[in-house]
Amino acid sequence: MKQFSDEELKIFKGNFRLTECSNASPLSIKAVDLTDEQQLKAYLIKVREKVEAANLTVAASLFIKRYSFAVLVALYSMSVLDKRLNFSVENVSVETLDEEDNLWLPSFKLHDLSIEETSRADRLIWRDDVLKQIFCHHVDVLFTHIMKVCKLPKLIMWENLYVYICWMYEQLLNDSQLHSIHKRIRSDFQYILKEGKGHLFGIYHQNPFLKYDQPDQFSEKDGQEVRIRKTCCFAYLTAMKGKHCKTCPVSCGREEAGKS
Repeated sequence: MKQFSDEELKIFKGNFRLTECSNASPLSIKAVDLTDEQQLKAYLIKVREKVEAANLTVAASLFIKRYSFAVLVALYSMSVLDKRLNFSVENVSVETLDEEDNLWLPSFKLHDLSIEETSRADRLIWRDDVLKQIFCHHVDVLFTHIMKVCKLPKLIMWENLYVYICWMYEQLLNDSQLHSIHKRIRSDFQYILKEGKGHLFGIYHQNPFLKYDQPDQFSEKDGQEVRIRKTCCFAYLTAMKGKHCKTCPVSCGREEAGKS
């Protein structure tokens, strides 16, 4: 079985919180255990306590923002390395290595680090298979259980993930060292957000990311173009205590109202 190189693992660990360590923390859990709704609820209660969330819905939204980094590992592997890792829900664990970290930035462990490389001839078919494993068979499965347990709308969960996917791909496209593969990265980025069919993401008639596609807006407060969210992630209802994200539709709506 082929494995990631030491240099590739270093990138994952430095940029996306991949770890090869385990820690028996109350906030560490196998992803597959989160598909058991009793275990999921018990885990979200612990997350709520850790981040001082107002309720389980808020805790779940923050959890999805944290879990997005695990998804980025799989997407980076596909787009930059042209390699498919095992992103089955059985292969991923959330590992809380620093229990004193007030922000709670967990790491992610892949128990099986074997990889599959693609050939140029069938990459588009291969890409569909990779995305279906990531989104349909993993991400949307978790989203469905979370929605059942704490009523967090999938609209919020998909946008939480959307924000991080945009962040990563835009960083990659601004990286001059990756210039030789920018065409592939841009193609994957466009495909994930706009062109990929709904069935790659779950039981959807259309790509769930299409709902968030809109031009950036100029923020007078920040003096720059920002991507305003469609939904609020509820971060202000955690230990942030009233502080809205700079792209929050609630705070940006107030900014617009103040002009009138």
